[in-house]
Amino acid sequence: MKTIIRYLVIGVVAAIVFLVAAVAIFVAVFDANAYKQDLSDLVREQTGRELQFHGDVDLTIYPALGMKLGAMSLSNAEGFGALPMIKVRQASISVDVASLITLAPQIDKLVMRDLEVNLITNKAGVTNWDDLMQPSAPTTGAATSAAAPDESEAGADFALAGAFAGLDLENIKLLWLDEQAGSRYEIIDLDISTGRIEPDQPFELALHLDASASGDLDIVLDFKSQVGYLIKEQQLTLSDIELALNEFKLGGRLQLSDFAKPTPTLRFDLSSQNLDVDALLGTPPAGSTTGAETSQQAAAAPSEDVKIELPMQILRDLDIDGKLSIAQIKAQNLHMQEVAVTFKAQNGLVGLKPLTLNMYGGKVESEIVIDVKSSTPKYRINESAQAVQVGDLLRDYIGEERISGSLDVELNLTTGGEWLSELIKNSNGSLKLAFLDGALNGFNIRHSIDRAKAKLSGKQAPPEQVLKTDFSSLTLSGVIKNGVFSSDDLDLQAPLIRVGGRGSADLNSETVDYQVNAKLVGSVEGQQGKAADELAGLAIPVSIKGPFADPKIDVLLDEMLKAKAQAKVQAEKDKLKDEIRAQKEELRQQLEAEINSLEAAKKLEEIKDKAKNKLEDKLKKLFD
Repeated sequence: MKTIIRYLVIGVVAAIVFLVAAVAIFVAVFDANAYKQDLSDLVREQTGRELQFHGDVDLTIYPALGMKLGAMSLSNAEGFGALPMIKVRQASISVDVASLITLAPQIDKLVMRDLEVNLITNKAGVTNWDDLMQPSAPTTGAATSAAAPDESEAGADFALAGAFAGLDLENIKLLWLDEQAGSRYEIIDLDISTGRIEPDQPFELALHLDASASGDLDIVLDFKSQVGYLIKEQQLTLSDIELALNEFKLGGRLQLSDFAKPTPTLRFDLSSQNLDVDALLGTPPAGSTTGAETSQQAAAAPSEDVKIELPMQILRDLDIDGKLSIAQIKAQNLHMQEVAVTFKAQNGLVGLKPLTLNMYGGKVESEIVIDVKSSTPKYRINESAQAVQVGDLLRDYIGEERISGSLDVELNLTTGGEWLSELIKNSNGSLKLAFLDGALNGFNIRHSIDRAKAKLSGKQAPPEQVLKTDFSSLTLSGVIKNGVFSSDDLDLQAPLIRVGGRGSADLNSETVDYQVNAKLVGSVEGQQGKAADELAGLAIPVSIKGPFADPKIDVLLDEMLKAKAQAKVQAEKDKLKDEIRAQKEELRQQLEAEINSLEAAKKLEEIKDKAKNKLEDKLKKLFD
């Protein structure tokens, strides 16, 4: 788009300069038609080009100084074919002579019909306007410095006031063909019209553009606005904006000021009802390739580093404060609603804060900030999402639901660097995920366990089942350090199964190394209608390892067998302990009974001894 606008400006400026030069020549000779051949000969002599007039030239001196050209054309440079470089069917402009004397020129509309400009760069890198570019005489530094104060002083009190009836440009065409790069940009139709233009007074502007780029991009643009420019304040305001780019429509207000600064101050408040980014850019729909094909392509594709070159000084100079709201937006086949963005840039901090939107039944809030104060850009991302239906999101984005459920997310991330590899390596932060009432699609934990158990026992593997693991909740949190996400608190609650796990995902190498420990619950009927078996309560390790695109998922048979043997030994130990404990209890009870019996016998002897002693005391008293 920038390239199209750039060469549009070049083409239109070249045409206007061409027109102004023609005006100056014809004013000098007055009877222009009588000198058309002389002018053509002069152009041929100076440039080698053919200037052809296909209609009359009307020139006026008083009361309006102006010119009206019929059809005319300027041939192309040698070696660029027979297509004219510039061709126009009609052009006219005039100015009131009396208004010139009072330094308040009243200029009539510049009218131009059917202008065609063809700009070409051949395979050798030569353009068809190189021969028209005459180098200007060099100016010494002393002459420049000496002249500058005089020019400033001379123009300090000079003011030119006037009015311009506006532009009426219709059916302008521009072709920019770069044979060296193999690209083609074409403006098929450009129409520009304005109202009367006066200093410090607003005027209407309407523009229509139909353009294409190398057959890959087609643009139809319609733009209307009330334009106001305050000269002393250096302030440009576009109000009542109505912009339509293909199917996209935008309205609102925009203001630029402080043009003396490296980058003007920008304030805006814009809104749109619908934006389909995919339609504008021609993005293919989700699911155009199968998930297997996508995984194979991703696994086979080599990782290529990319340098992210930011215009650092421009970003540091930015002074922007604006709001953009879009009722509905579609990008990468993702559908979002009520998108609201506050864009701020000042003192080397450029950010979207906040960015809020609704998508797939949930709400997302983000804050993205780029810090360009130092030589290396730094990034900060804070994001939260609540109740997003992740299955619907993945189906639209990649064409399949690898996981479903209601998703809550909290992400805090900082990084810095100029290369993609640096951004990944310097990533640090934290991540929390929580899924409710969902399913893992493409992976049936219960079936994997049953298959491993059958292999251990030498039995036939169970029949294929739906590759799906339902769950009531799945939570995961962890830290990101130097591009590696580590977590030790995976918790999956599913019918018949409880799953925990720990491991890491290396964003640098795009690999995962995670071990899941599944445990069967013995008292609940499972999701496949089976009761838990002898593995109930046993931790069953499952390894998830390999590239992100195609990880290997494997039930660790050796680990499971070892765990089972350990569980059996432990059970025997527990049984022996119980038997020993029971025998100890029996011996204790027997010993306690014997002790009680002995104590009873001892008490009886004590009673007998006391009775005997009493009897002896009585007998002694009797005989005494």
